[in-house]
Parts: sequence; C-alpha cells; structure tokens
Amino acid sequence: MSALVLTLTSCNKVKDIKVTSVKIEAIAPQGLQGLNVFLAVGIDNPAFQVGLEDINGALKHSGKVLGRATMDPFVLWARSAEVYHLRAFVKLGEDATLKDLLMLTDAERLEECVIDVSVKIRLKNGTAVPLNIKDIPLKKLL
Repeated sequence: MSALVLTLTSCNKVKDIKVTSVKIEAIAPQGLQGLNVFLAVGIDNPAFQVGLEDINGALKHSGKVLGRATMDPFVLWARSAEVYHLRAFVKLGEDATLKDLLMLTDAERLEECVIDVSVKIRLKNGTAVPLNIKDIPLKKLL
C-alpha cells in the first residue's frame, strides 16, 4: 500500500514536466517506407529523473494517419531544462504515400497536423506509468 501512495504522489511531479520546444533538425528518407526525423526537443523537468520508453506516435492530417512513429528510449535528467537530440523513425501510414509525408516539409501543412502519443514513464522507484495523449495540435509544439 505504501508503494502505491509513493507512486501516486510521485506522479504529481511528473505531471509538471513540459515540452517547451520541438525543432526538426533534419529529415532523411529511409528506403521507400519511411523517414528518419531528427529532432531537438526542449523539455523542462522540475521533477526527479525519469525514463521514457515504448515511445510511439501517430501523425495525422485531415483525419488520415500519414505515419506511425517510434523513438528510442531516453532519460530526462532531474530538475533540468534541457534540449534533447532525438531520432524518430516515421513509417508510412496504411493509406499514405511517401509523397504525403514529404509534403509536410511545408510549414503550413505541418502545422495543420495533429499527433497521438503513447509513452511509458519509468519512475525512480521502478514503476512504469503509461501515458496516452490524443490529438495534440502540432502547431502548439513547433
């Protein structure tokens, strides 16, 4: 029971973690099925060190899933405001073409997109907490 209380109070600090910026540094085609997207992601973490794993997302435009993204696990440093350089692999969505993804290099089209994100947050006590967020307007992050 005390472990549950510790986990729940720890989660309150995790809720204060904020993405402060997202910048696309480079896009590189990966065969005909997807793209590697290199990102600089600013994150303000007033909490303790947490690990992020099983990071997945879906990039949508006009209700159509253009791509499904996966990202390598990484660690958010405790009580820090850092820019993390990350790589996401974006695989084409079922009904999308590589041309659909490449059209998103146009800033206006990219700002019209929304993303769904799922991530497992590994707390300092070893507990993993899943987080799922749907329909985040990409223009809020970029």
